[in-house]
Amino acid sequence: MRKKKLSPLEEMSRELEQWIKKLKCSGTTGLTIESFQDIKIGVDKSPVNRQSKSLEVYPSSEIDEMEDQLIKEGPLNNSKLDGRGKLIFPNGDTISGEFNEGQRFGYCEVILRESRNNIIAIRGNYKDDLIDGKAKIYFKDRCWLDGYFKYGVQHGFARMFDKKGRLKFVGNFRNGAAVGVCWTIVRGGGCIVGRVNSEGEHTGCRIAYLYPDFMTVLVGTFQKGVLQRAQETKIESIVEEESGIKIPVFSRPSGHVHVREIGDYSKICSEECNSEQTISQFPGPDPLIPDPYESKFLEVKKSKISGANEGLFAKQDIEPNTVIAFYNGSRANPADFDPSTWETNNYRIFDPADIPNGTIDIPIWAQETSAYCSSLAHKCNHSFTPNSEFVVFDHPKFGLIPCLTSTADIFKGEEVFVGYGYDLNDSPEWYKEGWKNSVFAKQGVSYKDWLDCNVKRPIGLRERRHDA
Repeated sequence: MRKKKLSPLEEMSRELEQWIKKLKCSGTTGLTIESFQDIKIGVDKSPVNRQSKSLEVYPSSEIDEMEDQLIKEGPLNNSKLDGRGKLIFPNGDTISGEFNEGQRFGYCEVILRESRNNIIAIRGNYKDDLIDGKAKIYFKDRCWLDGYFKYGVQHGFARMFDKKGRLKFVGNFRNGAAVGVCWTIVRGGGCIVGRVNSEGEHTGCRIAYLYPDFMTVLVGTFQKGVLQRAQETKIESIVEEESGIKIPVFSRPSGHVHVREIGDYSKICSEECNSEQTISQFPGPDPLIPDPYESKFLEVKKSKISGANEGLFAKQDIEPNTVIAFYNGSRANPADFDPSTWETNNYRIFDPADIPNGTIDIPIWAQETSAYCSSLAHKCNHSFTPNSEFVVFDHPKFGLIPCLTSTADIFKGEEVFVGYGYDLNDSPEWYKEGWKNSVFAKQGVSYKDWLDCNVKRPIGLRERRHDA
């Protein structure tokens, strides 16, 4: 796509996007955060309270008490390791690395056979037998921390990664606790940014949720990282703390008050009406309030597919790997599933919050955009040459739901398509006929091969629901 000159808002959003992208570099692919000279990281310069909680699993006092039980490998000085060596504990735990007169001094690795304080390993720099400088802490649940320490206490820039190596948290620590403005990276590409409380949680007011474009923002009240009430705002500027944390400064929020609203078996939202009086009394759940991010990318118009009704169309040029639409709805009751017809199952899709049995549905009243347009992905039509796919997104209002992500360039005015991925033997006739007439079928490509290449998460509900 042709690149255009960025506006000041776009430049600021790009700055934040690139900063987060660089912070995601964990070193597993060879590229580390130290590769970027513009990223400020390190130990916090403030004094450390040495009585603060330490993450050390083998303090010096415990090692001294077990002195006679330890196996020592490496150069000794007065029976103490001095140089590169290894301590082996009776239970099989090991400490290997650089020692100075028996104390860890330099890079060391602590490997545990069984977890201690939920920790299974420590890899990092030591000084006088205490973690000092950069270290990685690996936890029992396979998540890990990449941060800075002083006198054994976490005290400086830190990042948290989940068991799949995905960045989950960025912030600064003092005396073992997260402080100031921190970032939580949410599944799907959104971020929560704001000051954390004494528990290290995003709880309170003036906390922001940034959509994946880093331009669309909701600012308001959060409870433990969950949106309670928020309004739209814009980024006015970006400041950078001495600790290296970037802080977006927002304009005064205004407009509709968005609230957290998770659909259940009986509803999509709690106040399913759109009168002005209801909106003023119960701000947030109105089904006619468009998603502020989704509405920038897509609109609903008459589909160009023969026999189809409405479809999704791009309002702007869209690059690949862009989240573009959300599939919110009510949770479908398994008892209501009728495998004998497609008429009542056209809008059912997997529920990522309840894999493998959960199902999201669009109730009959909400199938027209005149009644419901808070999310639009259910309006996306099928194609065997799709330009988008379903993935999972943790939405600030709707929770964990499917979303559409572009898989190719989509130009302004172009219709958005997704591969439904039905079980071919148990699909509607129009789907079977479409596959039969597709270029893939005519070229001898098997349906399974097409499915593997084009559909990351098939809708495929009928067979699964029939077996349930």
